[in-house]
Amino acid sequence: MVYSRNVAALADCLLEGDVQKSWLLIAIYIEEGHSSTDVYTFLTEAMYEIGKRWQENKISVADEHLATATCDYVLTRFQLSQHQLLQRHRALLFCIEGEEHYLGIKMIAGLMREQGWKVKNLGASLPLPFALKSIERWDPDVVCLSVSQVHLLPDLQKYIAEIENMPQSPLVLVGSWLLNTHDLSASGSSKTIFINHIQAFKDWLLINNKESSTQDKMLAMGEEI
Repeated sequence: MVYSRNVAALADCLLEGDVQKSWLLIAIYIEEGHSSTDVYTFLTEAMYEIGKRWQENKISVADEHLATATCDYVLTRFQLSQHQLLQRHRALLFCIEGEEHYLGIKMIAGLMREQGWKVKNLGASLPLPFALKSIERWDPDVVCLSVSQVHLLPDLQKYIAEIENMPQSPLVLVGSWLLNTHDLSASGSSKTIFINHIQAFKDWLLINNKESSTQDKMLAMGEEI
């Protein structure tokens, strides 16, 4: 109940465009001992609440845009305050063409930087040819795609197929709240990883980093021998 009230209060502050009050609520949340994943979940729930109000015609599109801009500012301020590890892997992130909701991949980018990833976030609505060119030029280990609209799912399938067929063969990771209500497995191959929540992504990151650290230690031992 308290958490729900806090989410509603944060949603109110974001809708008012009040960056100071919004940040204060986040700062208090951090002081209570919550992790960065918790902070991202807190902000996500507030934005879900705002989306719900929009669907119920309680707020306008202009209100939603103001809230998004305010949330973007809070996210940037929070991410700049976080300690980042030495960068060991490369990730390219973007929303597929037609997808304008970019805050989710911004949160993912922040978590990856915290865990020692070099990140390029190409933002909202990136056409496939530009995505492929960026992958070819930068050769990332992982490509993270974001989509939140059902009518874009056929395009998601095209993105995944094209990326997985590239000589670079990056791992494709798809983040979408649609996974809570839709089976997206047909959109990608067995190699595609689908993530429906920020905590699930954090778990994947920790497992991946642990495996990479073990591989590095084995290589170092081989060099010593």
